[in-house]
Amino acid sequence: MALPIIGHLHLLGPLIHHSFREISSRYGPLIYLRLGSISVVVASAPELAKELLKTHELTFSSRKHSIAIDHLTYNSSFAFAPYGPYWKFIKKISTFELLGNRMLTKFLPIRKQELHHFLGGFYSKSKVGESVNITQELTKLSNNIISQMMLSMRSSDTDSEAETCRVFERELMIYIASDGLLEKLITSREELRKQNRINGAVHEAQDFLDIMLDVMEDENAEIRLTRNHIKALFLDFFTAATDTTAIAIEWALAELINQPEVLEKAREEINRVVGNGRMLRSQTTPISHIYRPF
Repeated sequence: MALPIIGHLHLLGPLIHHSFREISSRYGPLIYLRLGSISVVVASAPELAKELLKTHELTFSSRKHSIAIDHLTYNSSFAFAPYGPYWKFIKKISTFELLGNRMLTKFLPIRKQELHHFLGGFYSKSKVGESVNITQELTKLSNNIISQMMLSMRSSDTDSEAETCRVFERELMIYIASDGLLEKLITSREELRKQNRINGAVHEAQDFLDIMLDVMEDENAEIRLTRNHIKALFLDFFTAATDTTAIAIEWALAELINQPEVLEKAREEINRVVGNGRMLRSQTTPISHIYRPF
């Protein structure tokens, strides 16, 4: 039975996935809960997850919408948009422009540089016996890479623009939409593009902001975008990609540490195939082949 107002929230502990597992072990792999005023169905068996996420993907692909989401994302969110023309249009641009082979290859030196900087920090601290906050360093790594792909600036730099970007990311992570910062970033890039046109220079897309401004200026585009669409998309990417990327790597490292035999197997394979005198290198695979954003 659900309690008034709170529903089944009293049954959930700090580790909510553990709570779902315990409830499912008593009542079965498909359970209905009420979290406050929100009705939720929890599927905890692989065959049921496949039914919901693959067989009937389109039916269950939309996310819960709310007035708060509309307010924070200019009523133009991609991550929370229903499956339809706008969602498919932005997915296509994101997959083939930002996450396509051309852009991934272009930003390969940046990713390599950031990884060298990341590992160099560990090496420097290990020499003097200092501890390292893995979570913080992984978040910084993903921040720097995403910032350069999206805005051509490094969030750990000390100049004023990078500081603006860093403040921007910090505010986004606590879901405080900063219209002033977004406007400043977009306006600054528009002025640069305008000046290049006046000087007769060809402005090639340097990052995702340029790509989105090109689409916004295209009168024949499949979907006409506005500044609010661009702002909302940047909110989506910064909030959805920064911490999730770092957390995924952190969990992978934690699992390796907790399973020494697997860690030793991985270390042996790297030493045998790559060696310990250089970093691992691989060919760039188009992200569209392995990853479906949102």
